[in-house]
Amino acid sequence: MNTKKIFFFEFTVGTGIVSEELLFEGKLMFDTLLNQFLNENYVVKTILCEKIVNKYPEYKNIKNLEVITSKNYLEDFKNALDDSDMALVIAPEEELHLYNLTKIIEEKGVLNLGCHLEGVKIAGDKYLTYEAIKNVVNTPKTYFPKKYVVKHRLGCDSTHSTFDENYIVQEFINGEPYSMIFIVNNSKFYPVCMNKQYIEERYCGGEINICHPLKEKAIIECEKTLKQISGLNGYVGVDFMIDFEEISILEINPRITTSICGIKSNPSIGKLLIDNLRVNSLKITLEHTVKFKRKNNGFEFF
Repeated sequence: MNTKKIFFFEFTVGTGIVSEELLFEGKLMFDTLLNQFLNENYVVKTILCEKIVNKYPEYKNIKNLEVITSKNYLEDFKNALDDSDMALVIAPEEELHLYNLTKIIEEKGVLNLGCHLEGVKIAGDKYLTYEAIKNVVNTPKTYFPKKYVVKHRLGCDSTHSTFDENYIVQEFINGEPYSMIFIVNNSKFYPVCMNKQYIEERYCGGEINICHPLKEKAIIECEKTLKQISGLNGYVGVDFMIDFEEISILEINPRITTSICGIKSNPSIGKLLIDNLRVNSLKITLEHTVKFKRKNNGFEFF
């Protein structure tokens, strides 16, 4: 058994303060990486909310897994880092959850398997991302965040919607949505796979590790994008649109995304994240394409 310990925190299963649908999605990502870390014979420490502990008591019986039942997740998070060698957090950018948890990891001096604070600050903010990349790649025009009123052009009765500075107003881009997953280490960018996204009102699944005639061009555009932001590390996703021959970058995800559940790589993503800290070069091979789509409170794989 490896004596090194990884503290692995997934926000939804660690706090339980989300919908059942998001809780299932988070658990899917959590289980994927947890098994990969355990398969590499690391001891893993995690925090689970009482709802998850009660519903899935088998977690407490998994060898080499230390489970803390959350009471105050922020205090538990800080304490769990004290005897950990490495840490990885999966959390939403909203309300600065990802930023604040990353800050705690770095203040504790624990090796971070994910993006560093500077990378989370820029890539986790859609407007700051736009400012960083707008002169380098095609990206939708994005307006400075402030209070906007949206009205129907031929409306009446003063009907309108109001949006504050927590929203961005962005040009609409035609095309089909895709993503590219990378393992990043300073100025090294290792493309893992290109994925087709199913998007209705929100992300509904996709096809992982697809072939596409513009894949090599997309890799180049995504790398140009990533080079504009310091502090990116580990698993990073880039979302973009393809409209005929034109590629437009939409945003960067400085964290693990749901796509990980369909990535069949050798080595596993978990091992790649660890190796990314200690080796000079990574070699990645991918297996077959995996499709999955949101169904009820979960995803159906086919």
